[in-house]
Amino acid sequence: MINRPAIAYSGAALRQRNIKIDRRENQSCARCGKGIWENGSRHHRKYKSRGGGDEVSNGLLMCGSGTTGCHGWAHHHPDLAREAGFAVNSWEDPALVPVRLYMAGGRLVYLDDEGGWSEHPPVAPEPVAA
Repeated sequence: MINRPAIAYSGAALRQRNIKIDRRENQSCARCGKGIWENGSRHHRKYKSRGGGDEVSNGLLMCGSGTTGCHGWAHHHPDLAREAGFAVNSWEDPALVPVRLYMAGGRLVYLDDEGGWSEHPPVAPEPVAA
């Protein structure tokens, strides 16, 4: 599995990334569907401590913080979070690991970096001949 380098956003780029995530989740928690207009947070599926970045495919809007709500659940229940795609291992690319997304009817879907999702895994680019 190819691991892309992590992207770190700030300022306007980070706001645009958050808008894409919030729209994809329809301003609701990615896990439980609770409407979030304030006090939500963006969860890194591949934690920054594991080399995760700010790619849209690596982020989810979740209720609570890193210690409360569904965001806290993802951090406090690593095995269950991994099974549902809310946590990604250090060697994995979040775009290639499906997540059980509330907005997708609880189905496992793949997230992209444009703010969308699909039930089908992304197509790997063809290798470039030397």
